[in-house]
Amino acid sequence: MVNVIVLLSPLILSLFSQLYIRLGCKVTNYVGEETPYSLGGSMFFFVFYYVYILNLDLGLATIFYIVVLWLTGLIDDRFGTKYPKGLKGHIDLFIRSRKISTGLLKLVGTFVAACLLVVVDVPVFPLGILNFIVIFSLLILTPHVMNLFDTRPLRVWKIVFLHGVMFWSLLLQMPFHFIVGLLFVLITFIYFEATRKAMLGDNGATLLGGVVSLLMIYHLSLPIQAVICLFYLFIVVVTEKISLSKWIEARPVLKWIDRWGVS
Repeated sequence: MVNVIVLLSPLILSLFSQLYIRLGCKVTNYVGEETPYSLGGSMFFFVFYYVYILNLDLGLATIFYIVVLWLTGLIDDRFGTKYPKGLKGHIDLFIRSRKISTGLLKLVGTFVAACLLVVVDVPVFPLGILNFIVIFSLLILTPHVMNLFDTRPLRVWKIVFLHGVMFWSLLLQMPFHFIVGLLFVLITFIYFEATRKAMLGDNGATLLGGVVSLLMIYHLSLPIQAVICLFYLFIVVVTEKISLSKWIEARPVLKWIDRWGVS
């Protein structure tokens, strides 16, 4: 039987949207509409809801990691500026003027939380230094990459879907009613973003990236983790030089995929 909370997910997302609007947590999106970045708050709620119903024994460092990703993302959404851009821009700003941008705060917060998680909650040291480097890199890079893609509706969800292919075997171990309920919640999130009723924002994109990184750490082999980590690193380096949106717009197939599903 599908849980009542799952059935109420459209109402929950609507309530979060209204709350964010009342708090002034909204931004002008790419078509000039005022949109709350409330899907991050809704996702934060549902992450811990599923932790509860699945009876997952998360360590305190893992919980801290999740909270830091969401909170620093929310601070960046609320108080961040359009410039500087990219990791290099935030670091250069600090070196030149000793100013800590919200982007740099998010980077440092993620770095500290990832360090704590790897040292406390993930048993990597018996497996060697390579495993430590790969896992730590995934915890840092995955949220950042998701954030890089979060400049158009549904773009992050499409990237998450590509990752989801790697977890089919895990999903199929779950009861059928759980799968149906999870799909209903995900479809609700996708509908809200596709119709521009709400957006992920940095708080949602980084949180979603953090959840994906944890799934990869615990359910994928080290060689696959390493390949994904190198691919993420490539994306980060490239996007420091070029605009991801302009690169997608210049390629008809990618442009069609990027706009598919957006009303």
